[in-house]
Amino acid sequence: MNSPRPRTPIPVDRQTQEQIAGTAVLLLERFCRDQVRGQRVFEGKQFYTIVERGRDLNIEFRGDAHHLPETILTLRTQRDNGQTLYEIESWLTQADVQRFALIRQELKRDLKLQTAEIEY
Repeated sequence: MNSPRPRTPIPVDRQTQEQIAGTAVLLLERFCRDQVRGQRVFEGKQFYTIVERGRDLNIEFRGDAHHLPETILTLRTQRDNGQTLYEIESWLTQADVQRFALIRQELKRDLKLQTAEIEY
């Protein structure tokens, strides 16, 4: 039996990192409304757990038969002279980028359906 191996990260531009972090925040807003802001946790069905600690956010890959669990994106928020600064570090694979693009599409579709229901 093969032991789990590390995942192979790819270079990801800042805009893609921000889109993935934004998608994670939308998931927290949509599904963790009853949790205290700054302490929310979203457990995905298969691949990811999103953890909010204060103003910081971690997206964690849960691991699978072939890969070990690990943090794949960290967003740190800081205030400096009234300005909000975001620091992002990521260790994303191509599969992560593709999955979050699909998740983002599903969230958009879901929000459009909710908006249509409210208008009626």
